[in-house]
Amino acid sequence: MAHSKNVAAAAAVGRRGSRVSTIAAILAVAACSSMQAQNESTNRTALLPALPIKAAPAARTPLTADEKQFYRDMAQQSWKYLRRYYQPTTGLVNGTPEWPYTTLWDVGGQLLGMHAAKELGLLTQDDYDQRVKRTLSFLLRARRYKNIAYSKLYSTKTGARGSHAGWTSTDLGRFLLALKITAVREPQLAAQVEAVARRIDFRSVVRDGYLFGQEPGSKRGTLHTYQEGRIGYEQYVAAGFNQWGADLSKAMDLQQNGRPKEIMGVTLLEDGRHLDRLLSEPFILYELELGMPDDLRQLAANVLKAQEARYKSTGTITIASEDAVAVPPNYFYYYCVYCNGKPFVIDIANPGHERDSPRWVSTKGAFGWNAIMPSDYTKKATEYVATALDPDRGWASGVYEGTGKSTRSWDVNTASVLLDIALYQLRDRKPLIEAAPLPP
Repeated sequence: MAHSKNVAAAAAVGRRGSRVSTIAAILAVAACSSMQAQNESTNRTALLPALPIKAAPAARTPLTADEKQFYRDMAQQSWKYLRRYYQPTTGLVNGTPEWPYTTLWDVGGQLLGMHAAKELGLLTQDDYDQRVKRTLSFLLRARRYKNIAYSKLYSTKTGARGSHAGWTSTDLGRFLLALKITAVREPQLAAQVEAVARRIDFRSVVRDGYLFGQEPGSKRGTLHTYQEGRIGYEQYVAAGFNQWGADLSKAMDLQQNGRPKEIMGVTLLEDGRHLDRLLSEPFILYELELGMPDDLRQLAANVLKAQEARYKSTGTITIASEDAVAVPPNYFYYYCVYCNGKPFVIDIANPGHERDSPRWVSTKGAFGWNAIMPSDYTKKATEYVATALDPDRGWASGVYEGTGKSTRSWDVNTASVLLDIALYQLRDRKPLIEAAPLPP
């Protein structure tokens, strides 16, 4: 009961088409436990004229022997988390070390992280199959919210649904993309994976080309259904549903709701529906896992350029993403390039209540950008987050701006994405869904 106030506050955070209310509750409890112990485009493929950078994938020289060893070490350091906090009763991995719960977003992350670990020789094919089959078997019997979709939260030890009722299509989209990559890259699991995906009633989640979440309403017995997704996250999670045949053409089209917005001299897109959440995460994941289409790649390049512009203006290394950060009251934050009409703020999914802190440089953000759009700036960012590495616990979520001190926050999302980055780099920048040999 000592944590009930923090959990309740997190659960009350606004319904934004994000997973912050659930994850904030997870990390509030975990941190406390740790401390106690609009016009439709007729040309869908055209680049937005307001975005001047055409960001074709950069050519690069092959990795050096030292670089290859660095990424192999990164994978091994990150695999420690997935191995240590894997729960054999369900096949799920704890979202954070101290709290044995997980979201569907993080289940997707663990599936891709395990695949990367297997590809990199950190576990055998048999061990991989055994672990993932256990995960899939749980998902085939897991209780869904109103028999429509997987719930927001599950116990990794018992499989029971968490207290945060409802589903979030944001989490489901990331989960579905991970399922599709697993089915494609691991054909021996394809039938089981498809059975898991088909337990989601797409007709209830996908409506008129957009994604919707649902949770209990403010009055007992009522339901609150709401459209989820804004530019950046919306295209990434819609791609997950699209991989399973859902029509999300509107959600995937930047021109449906995007309008030019200049931030620090760089043209970005703000969302005409407001409640923006523009940051690094979805662009990095999209490229790592599928490879971005040209228009999204172009926007991604400018999102990175805006962060470099802040560095040039302030001298502060800036890599803005979502992460677990052990700072009250939320313990999970979105560091935004542009959120709710404001540049470079910390978002807690409550419009009008953005924060100025904590500010950190994201580990997976730095290494992610350096993988997909390498430059002198991204290399500088990876060097800045070096102190996030703990020899026993692996990579923390980041380091604080200015001081360079580690956030000392570890989570399944950071570990999983770093595994994906290592595989992507060592396979000569091939998206995870593609077959590619692992060079010696």
